Amino acid sequence: MNEKILIIDHEPDIRKDLETILAKKGYQVRTASGSDEAIGFLKSESFALVITELRMPKLKGQKFIRQIKELDEDLEIIVLTGSSTIDNAIQALRHNGAFDFFTKPLGSLDQLLTSIDQALNRHRKNREKSALLERLKKASREL
Repeated sequence: MNEKILIIDHEPDIRKDLETILAKKGYQVRTASGSDEAIGFLKSESFALVITELRMPKLKGQKFIRQIKELDEDLEIIVLTGSSTIDNAIQALRHNGAFDFFTKPLGSLDQLLTSIDQALNRHRKNREKSALLERLKKASREL
């Protein structure tokens, strides 16, 4: 397993609870309380998944998701937010590339854990596909 997950939320209890649960499952977990700290981590480290709140000081919601995707388009994003509207969910998922969308308070931890597993699986497959395409390009140049 050993994939790295970044949890971004202004609520310390949510960050700590998710960090504890995911670390017990064998994931490497980093936490950030806001967008500036998170962007710093994303620029200096490689992550497979980001779990983020939409409401944060300075950089808000959808714009933040777009910025994350600009840094790493293969990075999967799960939104966990208290500011839930259908429009927010549609924008995050369809227009900004989020993998999934959950509202706080979280109704089912099992659903979130399943979504995390699915997002990480998609990330692995995308990385494998990218590596294979690179090998094919290299092989074709050598011909």
